[in-house]
Amino acid sequence: MTSQQPELSGAARGVPSTNGDVVLRVQPTLDRDDSELADLTRRLRTRLLDLDVEGVDPVADTLQPEGAKGLETLIGWLTVRLGKEMLRKVIGEVVEWAAHTNNTVEITYSGDSLKVSGVTSAQQERLINDFLARHAPRP
Repeated sequence: MTSQQPELSGAARGVPSTNGDVVLRVQPTLDRDDSELADLTRRLRTRLLDLDVEGVDPVADTLQPEGAKGLETLIGWLTVRLGKEMLRKVIGEVVEWAAHTNNTVEITYSGDSLKVSGVTSAQQERLINDFLARHAPRP
């Protein structure tokens, strides 16, 4: 298995607004269908629920046609409501999961996005530190 270089992106485009929560998107691949992507997302959700977060929920599709009953969820998308000091743990868990499953996950927090896939431990630590430094509480 070859390790891909981590990919950083700027402000997220098309990411649902979630009031400061972390938004995750498991990136679809050409060799996976929607049911496989949904299963991968459920497995990631289960891992994140084991952390001390307030909740992990699928993201609703708010762009449905007028008159549609109920909201469908976006396949591969999760919203994580954080408890105190949980951003680092959530990012670490997602990065570890992405490396283990050979998937790419986009992490979005406060309009800033980080894409990770198959990173080494050293790369993971650097990426997390850089991302968290941009979101450290201001004195």
